[in-house]
Amino acid sequence: MTENGKSRWGATIALVTATILAGCANDRGPHPDLPPLGARMEFLSRNLCSEGVSPEIRLGGVPGNTAYYRLRITNTSVLAAPRADATIKAESPVIPEGALSDFDAPCPGELQAFNYRLEVMALADDGRSLAYGWAFASARSLTKQIQQEQDEIKRRLADRPNRRKFPEAKRPPLFIQ
Repeated sequence: MTENGKSRWGATIALVTATILAGCANDRGPHPDLPPLGARMEFLSRNLCSEGVSPEIRLGGVPGNTAYYRLRITNTSVLAAPRADATIKAESPVIPEGALSDFDAPCPGELQAFNYRLEVMALADDGRSLAYGWAFASARSLTKQIQQEQDEIKRRLADRPNRRKFPEAKRPPLFIQ
């Protein structure tokens, strides 16, 4: 291949890459035509390793006629990771912990963190897409997660007013004769 052929090939690759990235570079995700759906997921110690129940998912802006949620949780830190896909009945804007039966709990090592992308599609009874949203969450090692949860409990207790403190008893006045 000639130098001119190499530069054309490189320019073609750059153009294709730029086109793909431009298509992905919007703040509405892959479904910009759908109303946005707020989503939040957080990994706690009980969502990691051997206990591994799926985390609670909180949603906002759920359309009133939503019958189902289609969920996808993908580990974006590795190239070939299994992902959790599920369609569950929409009973409230909170998908309870443990709702995903095929959830493969992350178990990062001490110096690792896995990043996850949550995608949620609100569906009507007939399967029509009503809204779409996504969120990101990180899973850290189990020991680091437990330490963070203990620190959070200590912080909350320190910030809380001491409710057991009784008002100071009033002393009777001294009588001097």
